[in-house]
Amino acid sequence: MKKKTTKDIVIINIILLIPLIIYGIFKNGYLLYERNLIPFYIIFKPLYLTIISILIKFFFDFITTKKINVNYNLLYMILISMIMPYNINILVYIITLIITYLLTSLLETKFKFNKVALIYLIIILINSIFNGLTFQNPLESTASFNFSFLDLLMGRCIGGISSTSIIFSLLAYTLLINSYYYKKDMPLFINISYLFLSFIFYLITHNSDILLNSELIFASIFIAPLPKYSPYKVKGQVIEGILIGIISFIISILFNKVISIYISIFLVSLLANLSLKKNN
Repeated sequence: MKKKTTKDIVIINIILLIPLIIYGIFKNGYLLYERNLIPFYIIFKPLYLTIISILIKFFFDFITTKKINVNYNLLYMILISMIMPYNINILVYIITLIITYLLTSLLETKFKFNKVALIYLIIILINSIFNGLTFQNPLESTASFNFSFLDLLMGRCIGGISSTSIIFSLLAYTLLINSYYYKKDMPLFINISYLFLSFIFYLITHNSDILLNSELIFASIFIAPLPKYSPYKVKGQVIEGILIGIISFIISILFNKVISIYISIFLVSLLANLSLKKNN
């Protein structure tokens, strides 16, 4: 069997992300338009964010190499666009993404960290200054819903603009685990450790708010195992996966369950790199 190139791997991941983007347009676009909460052109805001991210990436490609490159940076930029909150200001997004993409590209020449997680956290911080820290769309912020379990699995929950569909995330995982390059143990242990602690928390407090975390599932599948920022050995994947799950659980209780996974991924990737440098 022909060995897959970086370009092949990136394209496969992008194809698997398309159903999530389409669902994001449905949930955070069409359903809002149907209730007269947004004008027609705002229906495609999830797609606009993705296109903007791709264009920024290609712009930097042209400036630095005079050609367009299909590499992991393209995947990173698409992932960043998908995990943005609905209330992200487009202008803030463009400016902050350009600056953070350039800044992190320079920083990662000195030490490694999960680039997607750091860019996300910086953009979230800047956007929260202007628009507050919320992940609800206009419909979710004005009404209280009692969705069925199937609705929640499909993606009718609060999270990133194109990252809430648990079904599509899990479907992507079942396809990715058959690829030799994919670090399948990391998502598994992130979710096992998080769910175990969340269930214990539920038994003690009867609070089920953090039990079902679509953002954690999405990020554990697509962002935590990114090749450049995660260990190749199974033992390393298990250890980092458990650490990310535990830290995500703690942050979910104390602060915010949507952001928790990205803080955890960034911290663990940074600590792992610092530990590696110390040992060397």
